[in-house]
Amino acid sequence: MNVAFAELHPRFAAMRDYLDGLKHGHRMARAGDLDPRGFQDWLAFINLIDVGLHQDALRFRFRLVGTAQGRAAHLAYEGRFVDEVVDPASRRRVIDDLTRVVATCMPHYGRYGMPFPGRGFIDSERVFFPLSNDGRMVNTILALHRYPDLEAQADAGFAAQAWHMDAWQRAVGMETR
Repeated sequence: MNVAFAELHPRFAAMRDYLDGLKHGHRMARAGDLDPRGFQDWLAFINLIDVGLHQDALRFRFRLVGTAQGRAAHLAYEGRFVDEVVDPASRRRVIDDLTRVVATCMPHYGRYGMPFPGRGFIDSERVFFPLSNDGRMVNTILALHRYPDLEAQADAGFAAQAWHMDAWQRAVGMETR
């Protein structure tokens, strides 16, 4: 299923365009080629998720968690597996969406309520973008999130600060530029 980027918030199409510019003839961009300055306005809303195998099953581990994501969840989940930290009410759907990205090597859009402690379900949308070290198999997924009902997010203090950039560069194996 193709993502209808023209119908979504412009940040999703901008990320698609940014990643397309990094493909260099490959099917997907590489995580190591990402430069957070290319999307620093949304850095706090990005997760990097590693794809791996465990006992013949796909498993997804949060490598990097945007500051807005961690704050919203009231949970430190960087370095932990999706099946360990995503609320049971949403877990199957999130894992199915991530698995679809791995199987198709294509972005996938999802919009559904995510449970947040003390706030119930918050309307959230995201596009999962595939990344690949070899241009053939997805080994990392970049998840860009947005909360349509919380358009005041710009006033919430989630702007990309210098330490966010340093944390990002360490997470993707880049030296600070």
